[in-house]
Amino acid sequence: MSSRLDAHSEQVIGNMIMQKIHGSGFFISDAVVNEYLKNLAAKFSTETRIPNFTLDFFGVNSSEFNAFAFFGSHVAVHSGLILAVDNESELAAVLAHETAHITQRHLTRMLQHNQKMMPLTYAEILAAIAIGALGSPEAAAHLATAAMAGHVQQVINYTRDHEQEADRIGIQLLARTQFDPSAMASVFQRMKQHSIYQEMPPEYLLTHPMFDSRIADAQNRAASLAYRQIPDSLFFHFVRARLEIEKEENAHKKLNRLKENLISDRYQNKAAAQYAYALALMNNRQPQEALPILRDLNARYPEEWIIDLSVVDAEAKTGHMAPALLRIKQLLEAKPKNYAIRLQYATLLLQQKQAQQVIKLLLPYRKVHFTDPAIHQMLAHAYSMSQQPIKLHHSQAEWHFAKGEFKEAYKQLDLALEYAEHHPMESQKINDRREAIKEIEEQQRDLKL
Repeated sequence: MSSRLDAHSEQVIGNMIMQKIHGSGFFISDAVVNEYLKNLAAKFSTETRIPNFTLDFFGVNSSEFNAFAFFGSHVAVHSGLILAVDNESELAAVLAHETAHITQRHLTRMLQHNQKMMPLTYAEILAAIAIGALGSPEAAAHLATAAMAGHVQQVINYTRDHEQEADRIGIQLLARTQFDPSAMASVFQRMKQHSIYQEMPPEYLLTHPMFDSRIADAQNRAASLAYRQIPDSLFFHFVRARLEIEKEENAHKKLNRLKENLISDRYQNKAAAQYAYALALMNNRQPQEALPILRDLNARYPEEWIIDLSVVDAEAKTGHMAPALLRIKQLLEAKPKNYAIRLQYATLLLQQKQAQQVIKLLLPYRKVHFTDPAIHQMLAHAYSMSQQPIKLHHSQAEWHFAKGEFKEAYKQLDLALEYAEHHPMESQKINDRREAIKEIEEQQRDLKL
């Protein structure tokens, strides 16, 4: 195999890893969290100053302090990272560092360097990469070390160059995106201190070696820039509240803990603490008690659409469906590109058995969000409800494909073909799609993925 990867092969690998993440259950299903990360990605994409460059930040469910960049300009952001950082700038610092790994093509350079040192296939190294992206970077590190036996020191030295370059470019990116450049050093210092008291260091350190000179260099670079106090966005704290609610814990115990936090003023942000308590009430099947808290927050922070969405959820669960539908319709009109709002609107419409409206709402956006299984699943539900079996099975095929389940995707396309027997144009579309999926499967096989 060639020691070089072309752009197309990198895209194939990136798409394959995304499929595995979707199929594994690691992907955060909360569209609000991913909308927040995608807004950060859009800001970073612009400030890289690379023409037509688009980043993809998305969340994965894991308590580990980790983020992971891979081919296709994707960055997997662990929920544990968002909850562990002290402020929004520290989160941005980790993401800026990962963005620099992408813009400087460090992964490609590492693979090419490693192949010069030893007769490894891409599959051996990429196996480690895929495992890391799926939430077990410690396993990735062990696998990579085993594959690179005898060459560990060269790999570490080469990685240090990458890390220092990513730190330098990441700090510049923080300054351009209006985050605190000193957060790069502070988040690294936090990881180092944490590792002193833990048997296993933070997962991020296993794929991103830490050393004192790197922290000092980050401090010096940040000190050379003009100091600005950068407050966290309120949205950041609300997102953390949503992730806190999703952590595994007895619902009643969590509710009491959050209530006690409010009573004793144990919180970083009061509005976020109130929001978390309201969400806990919702999870504890007490939407009637949550609704006034959410409406009060909405009145105080009318610009925060995340609160609006929670009010919609509470109104729907308390039987106030008409105001819920009106509120979310107005919200989508104000923010037509917001995918999280669109998905929640579609969910409410499905509950009201308004299948055609769901199809009208989602179909124009399917191409933009094609890698997300959720949109295909909701469309399949709507097609089933409206008795459109060809499109039902085609959508189910795309749902399986988005998760890398090729056999299941082919089965659904076969079922769609059976229903399309007397519809030549639909039959042609299905056959074309089958060939396209087959070609992608062969591309992955050729790269030994």
